[in-house]
Amino acid sequence: MNVFVVEDSAIILEYLLSVLPGIPGVAVIGHAADEAGAIERINALRPDVVTLDFRLQFGSGLNVLKHIKEHHAGIKVMVLTNCAGKAYVNRCKRGGADYFFDKTLQIEQFCDVLQEWAHSDRFDSEFNALQIPGGSSATSRSTSVPVENS
Repeated sequence: MNVFVVEDSAIILEYLLSVLPGIPGVAVIGHAADEAGAIERINALRPDVVTLDFRLQFGSGLNVLKHIKEHHAGIKVMVLTNCAGKAYVNRCKRGGADYFFDKTLQIEQFCDVLQEWAHSDRFDSEFNALQIPGGSSATSRSTSVPVENS
């Protein structure tokens, strides 16, 4: 499974580039820190999965998500961001994201989903999102849970 990483934080990017290749069946084929670079490289490389930060150095992860879903509907998008409020989750869901993870709390679950995808015959197409702290489903520890599409 070919993965492309869109991440503007050098620390998180370094972490992902060190961890993801260790997942059997996962190959990181590129990365970008800005909207234009991400779109250009995704168009050229056509990865199976894009990991996507919401806020980028220049531009928006939401614009990258929109481009992917309009031009490459088969690419799965896993949003991995610090912008974990309910409004961000809803915007990404409406934009077509396949998963949404809070990078401060859910890196392990994020890697687990990639590992499951790398070892399955098909990608799970159900949108998943974290429970929002302080919301109606608040917990002391966020977990990735299914969210029904409307």
